[in-house]
Amino acid sequence: MSHYQAIALDMDGTLLTRDHRISSATRAALAQARAHDIKVLLVTGRHFMTARPFHHELALDTPIICSNGAYLYDPLQDQILAGDPLSVAPLRALLAEVEAQQMEAQFHLSDGIGYIGCEEYVTRIQSRSDKLPAHLKISLLPAEDIEAWLQKPVWKLELFSQDPGRLHRFVGEVVQGLPFTQDWAAPYAVELVQPGCSKGNRLAQWAASEGIAMENVVAFGDNNNDISMFEQVGLAVAMGNAAPQIQAHAHQVTADHNEDGIALALQRWVLPS
Repeated sequence: MSHYQAIALDMDGTLLTRDHRISSATRAALAQARAHDIKVLLVTGRHFMTARPFHHELALDTPIICSNGAYLYDPLQDQILAGDPLSVAPLRALLAEVEAQQMEAQFHLSDGIGYIGCEEYVTRIQSRSDKLPAHLKISLLPAEDIEAWLQKPVWKLELFSQDPGRLHRFVGEVVQGLPFTQDWAAPYAVELVQPGCSKGNRLAQWAASEGIAMENVVAFGDNNNDISMFEQVGLAVAMGNAAPQIQAHAHQVTADHNEDGIALALQRWVLPS
């Protein structure tokens, strides 16, 4: 028997191949892990609506850690179980500057994904949503009444710019002094969550609720927002496509996400031989 009790999976660049699919080898290895009573959990920067189709595909019975750990969502009950939204006053001040300087932004809301600009992203997600069954569709909300949004939880704000230099200047001049945790998903995108929210902290909270020690958790990831998991679990596995500075935080490095890295790692280090 494996002593590991849970597997935490980042999605983009980790669970999903470059064409946003789960390989048959990965699917089979995760099914084998679950047959050995190892829980499988998605831990992602995504909104629950863009993570949920893959949870459904894998037929998981666990909740999803979403928006870089801002909240825990249960697809079976279709509800957020726990979370920490962005503080409203500094968020309102930030959004005034976002509008004044015509920055692009996405809002992770409880009832969908709000957006200012982001036409390419919206078109891509709408195209994917159109192919999903009704109960898995993605709600995309144009920013028509931001003040109304602020009356409800905003779990994550993501700022974009086609000009990375402009985004970095905006963050330095406007965002830096605000009480939000920053995570650079890419040079052209920065994600903001409430301080204390991280994949690792929310994973630890979930594990404790399940009576699972973090030393008995395996985590897979490839990006900056996965380091908080790597620092807390018993086995941290970086994907072969992760940058060297990310791999340096892991216990092991597996193959590329397009080369069945998860399946290979599970067979080598987790599943009983």
